[in-house]
Amino acid sequence: MATSAQARAQARRWAKTGATQRRILDAATEVFATRGFSAATMADVVAGSGASIGSIYHHFGGKNELFLAIFEQMANAVDRRIETAMEHAGEDADPRRIFELHVRAYLEAMWENRRLARVLTSGDTPAGFEVARRDRMQAAFRSWMTVLELDKSMRGQVLSGVLVATMAESSLMVAGCENPDDVQAITDATIELIDRLTA
Repeated sequence: MATSAQARAQARRWAKTGATQRRILDAATEVFATRGFSAATMADVVAGSGASIGSIYHHFGGKNELFLAIFEQMANAVDRRIETAMEHAGEDADPRRIFELHVRAYLEAMWENRRLARVLTSGDTPAGFEVARRDRMQAAFRSWMTVLELDKSMRGQVLSGVLVATMAESSLMVAGCENPDDVQAITDATIELIDRLTA
């Protein structure tokens, strides 16, 4: 059984590891945002983070893995935002209200993490990433849309595709915003459009 001194030392080590990982990811995000993924080097991330190259490889691996870790960081932020919104939805919320909360939470998370979102949607990404990002985004949107109970007809399938495209375009617009008022306007317009399409 560990002594209290050993437990405190272990807790400090874990905290230090977490802080190191955050510092590396923040530096990688900054490097990818300013130089682009293709032009960025691991030496740039080392310089920006103050971490050794060995530490970066230990925590993440190479440049591709760092990019994927940024994607996971963004996905986790979105998931947390949506979970928080759902906690406040109430058990008797109707399906449209639940879908609206998903949309608002998603777009708010894109705004709050716009630096990450801009890196991930820049087009300068590792090979195969765009397909993985699109697939994950479509899976998330389709899971939200189940509450709308769209039918499986050809019309329902087309509508589902239109809603996914609407959400994808809205998220790109939000990520590109500088003014929070614009984010609110985009979010409101997105929800209004979806309401019209699914009425």
